[in-house]
Amino acid sequence: MNIQALHFVLDIDGNGSVAGWEIIDALKWAFSLPGRLMVEGLGNIPFVADTFHIQASAATGYASFHGLLATVLTLLFWVGCLVLVTRIGADRKTADAATPDTAAPGAPGMPHYRGPKARKT
Repeated sequence: MNIQALHFVLDIDGNGSVAGWEIIDALKWAFSLPGRLMVEGLGNIPFVADTFHIQASAATGYASFHGLLATVLTLLFWVGCLVLVTRIGADRKTADAATPDTAAPGAPGMPHYRGPKARKT
């Protein structure tokens, strides 16, 4: 299967060196890749392609790669990734809740430090 969304040339002008604008274009391509892949996948399903007017095939051209649907899907993908990353570890349970008489007033859940213990004799 030929996936057109994965075709990319870093040296666009073909002069043998990579300029700054080509690196910026490569970053744009990389960040828009999830939406482009989803649009190309949805373009292979006939009734979905007709409903959303997806033109992502060799016969119709690849104009939908830079359309609103690809942009929205890319945005949803990256927002979902950010939400997932920020939620990792957010629902951890504390080992045991401190009782009110042992908790320090400024740090809830932290026991009050009473200094070193005396040696047993």
